[in-house]
Amino acid sequence: MSNTPQLLPMVWGNTDLDSIVDTFERDGIVVLQDMLPEHWVSAADCVADRLLTRLDERPWAAGEEYCQRFDIWTKIFGNLESDPDVLILFENEVMQTVTDKLLGVGATAGSIGSWVTSRGCGQAWHQDSWSNDPNLFILNRIVFTRNYTPEHGQLLVVPGSHRSGDLPTGGPYESLPNQVAFTLSANTAVFLHTRTYHCVTKNVTNEPRIQFNRRVVPDGVPGDLTSRARFRNGTWDFSTQSPW
Repeated sequence: MSNTPQLLPMVWGNTDLDSIVDTFERDGIVVLQDMLPEHWVSAADCVADRLLTRLDERPWAAGEEYCQRFDIWTKIFGNLESDPDVLILFENEVMQTVTDKLLGVGATAGSIGSWVTSRGCGQAWHQDSWSNDPNLFILNRIVFTRNYTPEHGQLLVVPGSHRSGDLPTGGPYESLPNQVAFTLSANTAVFLHTRTYHCVTKNVTNEPRIQFNRRVVPDGVPGDLTSRARFRNGTWDFSTQSPW
């Protein structure tokens, strides 16, 4: 990790849409800072606080067999689109403009979830989708409402890996060539191609790391594309809760 290049987000006010598209097509990820009004972000962070009071009662996402197999330990709060303070993060003109520019019109938004990694937990290297057609993907849109340090868990990605085929085999958190790191902060939005190799390093603090995520399915792409995911030490079909 010490030799991993540390990247900074693009700043929304200093960035044009064509640069966003070029970066996404080249890297399979765009990280944008200061896209949204601060009061929206603050209101959503209050929702995050409320969710975290119920963290202990939440089960491990996808079940313990999945968690143990891939060393991915997360808890999820789902169906948050009913909360207007969360919905506004994704249902607004700026977010829609970027989404339409990346995907074209006709894309379908899914439900909103909140992913949490606590102390000792992370998300090992994976690709969120797999299919015989490498051009098919779903767009992850992730919004962060609070500031984190590298110790909370960095987002690691391999730029351009959405065009590199299957994730190489290896240890779940073993370094990959050309990986880079982002330390996320409040009012940061991540637009991530589901075939891009990515990882969240383990949280070594006593503060949970929480994010809001809403995927968007481009027109003509199967909505269940993310049911099959690939990890460095295997595969998983979320529809059958088993390897494929």
